[in-house]
Formats: sequence, structure tokens, C-alpha cells
Amino acid sequence: MSFFLKVIVRIFFFLSLFLFTQKSIAQFGVGNVLKKQAEKLVKDKLVEKTEEKRESYDTLSFNYAIAFLDKTESFENQQKGEGLIKTANFLLRDDEPQTDLEAARDIYDFGRLNYNMGNQFMAETNLKLAKLKYEQISGTNEPNYLKSIGLLGLLYSDMGRYTKAEEFTQKALEGWEKLQGEESIGYLAELNNYAVLQINLGNFIEAERIIQQLGRKLNAEKENEMLPYAIYLNNEAILNQYMGRVDEALGLMRECSDIAKESLTEKNSTYLQFLTNKAILEQENGDLETAENTFQQVLDLQESRLKLNAKNDPDYAHMKSNIAALYVEKGEYDKAEEALKLALEIYQDKFGAEHLTTAGTQSDLGNLYRFLGENEKAEPLLQSALYTRERKLSKTHPKVVKSQEDLALWFWANGQIESANSYFKRVMETSKEFIKDYFPALSEAEKTKYWEQLKPRFFRFYNFALENHQEYPELLEDFMRYRLSTKGILLSASTALRNAIFSQNDEELTALYEQWLDQKQQLANAYALSDEEIKEQSLNVDSLENATNQTERELSVKSEAFSSAYEGRNTDYKALFNKLKTGQVIVEIVQYPIYDKQLTSKNAYAYVILKKGQEKPSIIINKEGNLLENRYYSYYNNVINQKMKDDYSYAQYWKSLENEIGNASRIYISPDGIYNQVNMNTLQQPNGKYLIQDHDIRYIGHPNDILFEKSAQSAGQQTAFLMGDPNFNSQSIAQLPGTRKEIQEISKYLSPSMKMQKYLSNEANESNLKQVQSPKYLHLASHGYFLEDKQANDNLFGVQLQYIRQNPLLRSGLLLTGAGAEESSGSSQSFNQSDNGFFSAYEAINLNLNNTEMVVLSACETGKGDVKAGEGVYGLQRAFIVAGAESLVMSLWKVDDTATQKLMSGFYRENVQGKAIPDAFRSAQLAMLNEYKHPYYWGAFIMFSR
Repeated sequence: MSFFLKVIVRIFFFLSLFLFTQKSIAQFGVGNVLKKQAEKLVKDKLVEKTEEKRESYDTLSFNYAIAFLDKTESFENQQKGEGLIKTANFLLRDDEPQTDLEAARDIYDFGRLNYNMGNQFMAETNLKLAKLKYEQISGTNEPNYLKSIGLLGLLYSDMGRYTKAEEFTQKALEGWEKLQGEESIGYLAELNNYAVLQINLGNFIEAERIIQQLGRKLNAEKENEMLPYAIYLNNEAILNQYMGRVDEALGLMRECSDIAKESLTEKNSTYLQFLTNKAILEQENGDLETAENTFQQVLDLQESRLKLNAKNDPDYAHMKSNIAALYVEKGEYDKAEEALKLALEIYQDKFGAEHLTTAGTQSDLGNLYRFLGENEKAEPLLQSALYTRERKLSKTHPKVVKSQEDLALWFWANGQIESANSYFKRVMETSKEFIKDYFPALSEAEKTKYWEQLKPRFFRFYNFALENHQEYPELLEDFMRYRLSTKGILLSASTALRNAIFSQNDEELTALYEQWLDQKQQLANAYALSDEEIKEQSLNVDSLENATNQTERELSVKSEAFSSAYEGRNTDYKALFNKLKTGQVIVEIVQYPIYDKQLTSKNAYAYVILKKGQEKPSIIINKEGNLLENRYYSYYNNVINQKMKDDYSYAQYWKSLENEIGNASRIYISPDGIYNQVNMNTLQQPNGKYLIQDHDIRYIGHPNDILFEKSAQSAGQQTAFLMGDPNFNSQSIAQLPGTRKEIQEISKYLSPSMKMQKYLSNEANESNLKQVQSPKYLHLASHGYFLEDKQANDNLFGVQLQYIRQNPLLRSGLLLTGAGAEESSGSSQSFNQSDNGFFSAYEAINLNLNNTEMVVLSACETGKGDVKAGEGVYGLQRAFIVAGAESLVMSLWKVDDTATQKLMSGFYRENVQGKAIPDAFRSAQLAMLNEYKHPYYWGAFIMFSR
């Protein structure tokens, strides 16, 4: 406080004190003789009371770091009346000698005042002086000593000096634990600040651990913890957003703003920032109208709060920079530019050109100009943003990586390919590290969301590499390396976890795994209950989902399965060349969105062909991906189901590959996108022959699968588990007598060499299927089902709409005994009922099929599901692979009962006569082709191996 300000405050204070003492003396009738004694008595009493109050405030008031999607700030949780009491205490003692402790406390207060006013230099100077003063007088057990240290940690975090920030925050945290314990509000405040620091550093796993600890300790019911609890919810929301848990983030943010509204006024800047976070999350969830309304509410309150000075305030700039993103999404580019320019002007004036907040808006405005083709305006902004972020943040911080990618895209747009490639290399390598570091601590649902956020970066690089690889051949190697490292990454994470559980003799890990399976079964049962039944049984589905995810996270971390599998994954396409034999070819199919200043809704397909004898892959690009997925697929599907001649599909799906593949005897197809739904074997060539007649086509999930291909059948458990002809108890679901004959025929071929487990009619139920224990063969013959999201009604097969839409594994499955009974509708199930006749892919994923060589899903459309780029089909196919199956036979369309029975019988007959599974399957299909000329009868089934 300046000398003049201090004099003015002192004058006003003593005027009020004089009036108070005069009134007190007159009230008690004290004469002039005793006036000085009375004044001293009153003053001493006031000093005693203010000192008592001040000590209370020293213990209860703290600064809490608050995370935002684009910056971090701090909220000073100042107790009501604290400022007045501290001023009174300071002035009342002004004419009296100060103790060393009082002097140290005043220095701290001055540092804290400067921190809250944004005067970083003065704040650092006084806080360091306060720290030194306390240490000199042996006052390190004083709360304000620890608060000085903690506030220095916050200050250094604001300044981007994260090494110093971590040092001071940890020291303050240790001090509070020693002084008042882990339940004290001081410890919790520093724990919160340490969590936000970890978010700033990009250490999301550590941040999550700390935030979970904080959530367990804070109590929203306590008055002095209500606002800290709101801040904790906000920070957890932002962390969830960074980690891809968008829905969970928005729920937390809504809860935060509701709690904060009770503790703060509507015009409080912290409350407005909470609302801003909420608006951003609403936008990222696709609710643009609600987001714009929330943004406008914030802007109106901000202008009302600051009146004439509103448009020069950083908070106002913050709101404008965030609403600009919404304008861009709505295509209102002029509004976006205006908002960003205003925000940048305010930030530069308030914080300077080299501040992280300024850099964030420079990045946004630069990217807007780049998108609009105004490259000369874009470059200096993007360069400045990267310069600041690299100086202030760690090299692997997500914001640094984003700025590097922004410049890579700018250089590409300007034809400077070598510079673009230099930046892209850094970006892609760091992104691979993100996967390795973050994936292990996420559940599958969380991995999916995180990958959805990260995947567009790989798509942008694919566009860059495929456009420029002829001039710069090394880009082809980079493209293949990143493709091999990420294709099927979510599927590999799930299978790696299961493999680790079964391969490690760890009782604790196994117990945790069994707990997880039980939780997932409870969830499957809960999904089949109506809202009324959930309420009657006092179930909390959200809590059960959270508990299941938490168990899965613990499993992932403890097993270290994903990290080992990911680090050990082959990323060198030359290893694939070396594995191929003469006459063999791999076709890696890559679906990706076309980039045109941004990723568009138009898809392209790249066919990467690896042929024995070549030095490098051949690449063929088809930019008519949307036609392949819509018009051409509709034609293919229609002619198959109408049993018509197809003179068209070969030209669309295969002809461009013809020259590169040549007369290859065996073709390994690693499909993507629509190629998961079209059986290449069924394409008819111009000479009238089908591809199956000239080529041995084998579907694999990943090119690396050929590195581990089995040359002979394993000598595992010789058991066959066969199930068919379920009793549906329904007039609306047709019985399948052909499946009984199918099971009997298969049993006849297999029974001499292996133990049989057969379940027919009423025994063909879920309960028996869920007891399966790693058979060699698992054969299921029944009806299958898959419904598109748009086809889902309020209650599909006993599963409620809200759960169906969030998980495609609930929309595909098999019908078993009891599927037609009224009790299967979900209207009268109990929570423990798990045998309703609808066996979903969500339940199939829990089966024990470790070391199962083959699963045959002899039913309609068992190969259908939600197709995701680079990840295959989310449906029964994925479920049984994750459950452990090495090979899977499934159908792409509705099958003929009689033809299917003949195909399956021929398949097993060929197999028991000594042919390997893939060879036996192809032989059976060729035999069927001789009897049934149209592929409708023999081509519905494909074999998928891993």
C-alpha cells in the first residue's frame, strides 16, 4: 500500500473510530477526565477482537487454482469482512511497535494484494520477503508462512514457470500436512492447486489421481467447503474434457455452476468463468443453440458488472475469444474475426505479447486466417503463439503440440513441404507418446473418447503424406509407421488387457478382473430395467457405470498390458515384406476424411499394397469414398438380396487394384470402412468368375497379424461347444429347424476327435452360453440382429434407448431361448435376471474364449455393426475377438437356412479331414458355388482372423 493511500485510509478509519468512541463514552456518561483512558480501553478491546478475527481468517481464507479450457486462474476464497478486519488491525496498531510476526504478516498481505491485482513483480517480491521474514523469526509453523509459499507456487504457475511452481506447491502441501493434517482446508487448497498444476503440465493421469483424492476429502455440505467443492468439480470437469470424457465433463460443470451460484453473485468474475466453461462444453457436445445462449448470458452479465470499462477487461476478452469458436462453427467468420481481434487487443494491453493467454488468442485468430486463405495474416500470429508456448510450457504440452501442428498445416498450405514435414514429425511422435502415456489409465469407453479427439491429427497427417509422398518418399514410410501403430488401437487395448489377465498368475489381478466382469454383468442387467424398476430397486446406473470404469482403469494400470503391447507392436512395413511368401499380397485399406483447410465430411480410401518382391508399398487413392459407402453399397446390397447378376460392383471396389495385385494366389485384406461390409469373394469379374475362384482371400484385422499366423492347428483343449434351434416361445420369431440339423451334422463330424457340449431347444439359452470355458470351437446357430442407431426405439429387446445409443454393442446380438416371451421385454425383469433370450455383443465380450481357435456365428447379419474408421465393426465381431477368439465366421446379410446348414456341414467335414480352418472354409464355399451359383447363398459368411 502506498504512503498516500495509507494516510487516506487511516484518516477515514479514525474518523469512524472517533465517532464510535464518542458515542460509547456519552452512552456511559464518562466525563472529560476519563476520556483518554476510555478511548484507550475501547481501542485495546478493538485490537483484541480484530486480532482474534484475523487469526481465524488466516486459517480459513485461501487461493484456489481454477482450471479452464484455455487458461488457469486463481480464486481468492476471502471470508466475509476479512478485508475490513485486516485494514482495522493494520491501522489500529499503526502507532504502536510491531512484533516481527505482525511485520511478516503485513508483508504477506501486501504480496497477496498485489497477486490478486495481477501485479506479478510486486507480488513475487513481497511474497519472497514474507517467506524470508518468517524463516528468520522461526515462524515456519505459521499458516501465513505456508500460504506465502503456496501463493508463490500459484504465481509461478500463472507465469508459466512450472518447475518453480511444482517446487513451491509441493513444499506448501507437505507443510500443511505436517501442521494441520490432510483433512485441513489448507491442505485441501494446496492439493487442488497441485492437481491444476499437473493439468497445466499435461500430466493428466497424476492430475486425476489427485483430484479423486480431493473429491473424497471435500464436503459440499460444509459452508467453508462449498465453494472449494465447486472449484474441485470445475477442475475435474476440465480434466475429463482433456481426456475425452465430454459427457461426464458437462455433467460436472453443470453441478459446479449450480453450487457456485449459491455462494457467489451472478456478476462475480469466477462465477462467469464457470458459466463460460459450461458454454464451451455445451458447444463441444454439439448443442450450439444452448451454448450461444449461455455465452450471451455471460457477456450481458460481464458488461453489466463492469459497465463503461467492460470492453477493456480481460474477463470480457475471455468471453469474446470463446464465443468466437462458436461463430466459426456456425460459419459466421466476420463475427469470429471481430471477437478475436478485440480479445487479442485487450490481452496484449493487459498481459503483454508473450503471455500464454495472448498466445491462445493469437493461435485462434491465426488459424481462422489460415482457414480463410489469408496466409500472410496467419503466419506471424501462429509463429508468435508457438514461440510463447514453447518458452512457457513443456515441450510435450498439448498446446505446444497444437501450435506445431498449426504451423505444419500453414507451411503445407504455402507449398513449403519440407518445413511442414519437419513440424509434422515432431507432432506425430509426441502424439504417439500421448497414447503410450495416457491410454493405460483409461477404461475402454474413455480410451474411445480420447482416441476420437486425437485421431483427427493422424487423419490430417495421412492427407499430407499421401499428397506428397511421390516427391518425398520418406513420407510413405512415416504414413505406414503411424498406421501400423494405431490401426485397431482400441481393439488391441482390450485384447491386450484380457491376454495379460490370463497369462499372469496374479491372484489380486484375477480377483479384480472377476470383480470387473461381475460389474459389467450387473450393468447389462440394469440396462434391461425400466425407469420405474430402477427406482423401485434403488439402483443408480450412473454410479454402477462409474464403478465399472474405475475398476477397468485399475486393471489397465496394474496389468501394464496396453503399454507392453503398444511398445512391442511392429511399425516397420519391411517386416511384412519379409514374412510374405511368393504369390502373397497384403492390401491394407485406409479410410480417412479428405482435408481441405479442415477435415471434411467427404471420405477417401487409400489401398496400400505390399507384394512379395517389391521394395516399397504401392499406393492407390480413391477419393469417391462417399459413393462407395452409399450409392455403390446400396446397389451391391440390393443385387445380393434380390439374387440378381452384379456387373457393376467389381469395377467400384476392386478394379483399380487389379494391376498391382496381378495373379496373386493369396490376398490378405485388412479392411476399413465400407470394406468391412462387402465380401470381396463375391465380386464377379468381367470374365464371369468370382474373385474367390482365382484368389485365396483372407480377412485379417491388422497387417501385423500375418507375423503371427499359425501354420498348424494348436493342440489346445479339444472341446466343441455347439448351440442351436432355440425355443423362442413366439409367433413373431420364426423357429429355425435347420439349425438343429446343422448342429447334429457338425456333431457327427467332430465327435470322434473331441468332447461335445450340445445345447438345443430350451437348453439353448444365455445361462448355458455364459458358462462356456475356452472350447476349441464355439458354434452358435440362431437368429442374429443388428439395428442402426436411427432404428432404435424406446426399448430395444429389453434395453432402454439411452443406453442403446451410447453403446453399439447393445444394438447387436443373438436371439436365444425365451427371446419371444413377454418377460423379455424389460417390463417384468428383476435386477438379477440375465437370461432374457437376447444375448447382446455387450454380454458376449465377457465370455471366456481364451485359446478358442474359432467361433462360428451361424446367423443373420452377425458381421453387422457400427463401422468406425481404423477400428473395424463395433458389434458381435468385436465382442468375440475381445473375448479371445482367434478366428471368427460371421454373416453380412440374411442367410438361407438350408444353404447355411450345407455350408457349415461342408466346412467342418473339410476341417476334420485335415485342412486348416481358412482352407476348409474356402473349400466349403467353392463347393457351395457349384451347387448355388448366386453368392447370396454362399457368400454371406466371411472368416475374420487375428
